[in-house]
Amino acid sequence: MTTSITKLKWLLSLVLIFGGFAVYEIFEVLATDFAEKEYSWVFKIIAEFGLFSSVIVSVGQFHHWLIAAEEHKESEKNFQNALTKYVDSILLSAIKRSFSGITNKELDFSEIMHGLQPGDYVYWLITFDPRYKHQCRELENAVNNGVNFRMIIIKEDCTAANLRAREITGYSAEEFSEYAKLFKSSLEDVISRCNEKTTGSLGVLISDGLPSVPLFMIIRNRTNEAEVYNSFYLSEPIGRMPYLKWQSELTFNESKPTFESEHWNIPDLFIDYFHKRWNFERNRLYSNLDNELEENVDFLYVPVSVKKKCIMLFNET
Repeated sequence: MTTSITKLKWLLSLVLIFGGFAVYEIFEVLATDFAEKEYSWVFKIIAEFGLFSSVIVSVGQFHHWLIAAEEHKESEKNFQNALTKYVDSILLSAIKRSFSGITNKELDFSEIMHGLQPGDYVYWLITFDPRYKHQCRELENAVNNGVNFRMIIIKEDCTAANLRAREITGYSAEEFSEYAKLFKSSLEDVISRCNEKTTGSLGVLISDGLPSVPLFMIIRNRTNEAEVYNSFYLSEPIGRMPYLKWQSELTFNESKPTFESEHWNIPDLFIDYFHKRWNFERNRLYSNLDNELEENVDFLYVPVSVKKKCIMLFNET
């Protein structure tokens, strides 16, 4: 279709060029022959118009052949260079680091929970989420269906919690503390309803350390893939914040990826951070994991029959 239109344009240009020149020749002769007639000026004007049309179209085509084509090639080259630069530096770099997308706003907790499979591990680093009271049933169902959760939540009334409470719009320190307690009691509720038939596990460490960033990480046992969601601690509760999504194949190599290496990606860094944070909190509570774990109010777990498993991570089981 485009080729046919191009051919018609060239044909029309030739018609205008030669037609205009023919009109000039014809009416120039007529103007000379009828020079003594009072209407001879009409022939003269038509002849000049024909010559003008022929010259204009010819100049336009000449510009298109020699100048515009070169300008187009130059513009296309510059555009290609700019596009390559930004694609390489932004898009390809993001893909290389396993960037997968951004949630519209809030994390679709229900959709993610329904997509979990038995044997999957979920690492969750969080302060508190006001929506959680509407989601604890989905967490309970996932644990009962064989999903293993490892959570680090903030301790109410600690220094870090009080500092976080001061920067959230619409929440006083007292409200923040109440929500943190509700979050913990909701988890205890889930634990109280689980029993020996529970095929998954839930381990919760309660920390008074820095909140870091909100992280929700899924390690898919069947495909050995990591799916990571991270948000930001700004002036809104994390339940109202968008999340960045990262996805990559999971590796547990002896040598951990570093920024100096070309092979690092965001999921590896986040998971490595969670492992270090989990181990720090675990070691703070228990000096020797080979001995029987002591009861501690800063460790919640289920089921009781595999108590030790509830504090182990994916690569440790």
